[in-house]
Amino acid sequence: MVERFLKRTKKYRDVGFEPAFHECELSVRFRPGELVFVSDMGDMFGEWVPREWILRVLEHISKFPKTRFLLLTKNPKRFLEFIDAIPGNCILGATIETNLDDVYKAYRISKAPPPSERIKAMRRVRGVWKGEIWISIEPILLFDEGLYYAMIEISPDVIYVGWDNYAWREGIELPEPRVEHALKLVELLRESGFKVICKPTNRSKIREKWRC
Repeated sequence: MVERFLKRTKKYRDVGFEPAFHECELSVRFRPGELVFVSDMGDMFGEWVPREWILRVLEHISKFPKTRFLLLTKNPKRFLEFIDAIPGNCILGATIETNLDDVYKAYRISKAPPPSERIKAMRRVRGVWKGEIWISIEPILLFDEGLYYAMIEISPDVIYVGWDNYAWREGIELPEPRVEHALKLVELLRESGFKVICKPTNRSKIREKWRC
């Protein structure tokens, strides 16, 4: 649904969702105190993104030290490749929908590295990055207690938890936990001192219970 809408817009009309570098974006200026989500419809740290592109974006970010920039990826091991070039006003974020590789692989959720690799990478990032770290558990998938302990090890500054609000794949439902199970995870994380933000959902059956 999102792809059908975006392909009519200027940036996506000619190249679609193929990787592309939009030179015009390097002329954009940002306000102090603003939070900017970089490449919000893509993954700037995907293996397919040329190193030169990433370095040019990071250089532009460095010109706005009073603006915060969120870099969210499903390939956080690549943060380590650029760790010395990433300005300190960046937030390093990773999407980790579950801690269960078997669940992720069975449903072929995406071509991203398995969750266990992302968790391992973010533990390493935490060891060398002095700035903010965010984790996005969205869309939340079946998980076990290992997801809680992974958050303890990564020690993120903010954790977002959300559900699949779109039709993921026609005729196929995501392997989701019970709402009560997800709420228990939120409770445990908050009791451990984490800032957890529950993202709203447009799904009525979940919305009735998703009060956190």
